Amino acid sequence: MSNNNQILPKEPILDLGPVKFSQNIKLAVLDILEGFMKWRLNCKLGWTDIKLRYRGSILGPFWITIIMGSKIATIGFLYAYLLHINIHEYLPYVSLSVVLWTFISTLTIDSCTIFTNSEKLILSTRLPYSVYAWRSIISNFLILIHNLLVILIVFCILKVVPYTLYLLIPSGILWTLDSLAICLLIGILGTRFKDVPPIIASIMQALFFITPIIWKINFIHFNKNYMLLDPLYPLFEIVRAPILGEYVSSSIWFAAIVYSLILWVTAIFIFSKTRFRIPYWI
Repeated sequence: MSNNNQILPKEPILDLGPVKFSQNIKLAVLDILEGFMKWRLNCKLGWTDIKLRYRGSILGPFWITIIMGSKIATIGFLYAYLLHINIHEYLPYVSLSVVLWTFISTLTIDSCTIFTNSEKLILSTRLPYSVYAWRSIISNFLILIHNLLVILIVFCILKVVPYTLYLLIPSGILWTLDSLAICLLIGILGTRFKDVPPIIASIMQALFFITPIIWKINFIHFNKNYMLLDPLYPLFEIVRAPILGEYVSSSIWFAAIVYSLILWVTAIFIFSKTRFRIPYWI
């Protein structure tokens, strides 16, 4: 009897059809989760970047701390004199603001090249693309830790006691999430369009003067609620205010969360649509 009527097992078929948007979103979220689970690798890569950057230097990353201290002292004393501000109130504010600004500005500019700088690793090893975002975040976070020494010295000299530090827990979580979204979003754009890095640098320079970094919000005479239109202002305020013992209004927290949601929706959309093209763009 012929066995032609037997049901043979189906062979896998290569599906070249378009991938559904929902599937792209799922793969993007899995990439982010897998990247988070590889935290040991992320820390190792970030630490390696710091060692390579300051290889052969005597003080290593503490050079950044010295430069940061000089910058804060110059800005603090100069603007306190020109604007007739009490140095005991202004210097802690400036030290916090400049250190935080250095972190977010450097991270944003570095995000433009997180994939292109890892070209050999991307083409030779299969890793979640979010690993390269965490790599940049960790390396900049290590530099932030060094710069915190300047804030500690300023607070000790002026005898400033931080308040309500427990509020820094949700603020730190929000900063971490926003940092990851920035790296993924700008990393994709910087990989696809090579003129993105100078554009981002120009935008960050403009935001430095628009955002209350070296000036305080009580210097302005118009409605202060307009400052909520600046996406960086609530992000800075939820960190500065608890340390300096100032009240953080619910509107500031609401604005910070809304801006974070907008940032994440944009980052997930672009990351899910283009993450497979990164090896072809670098």
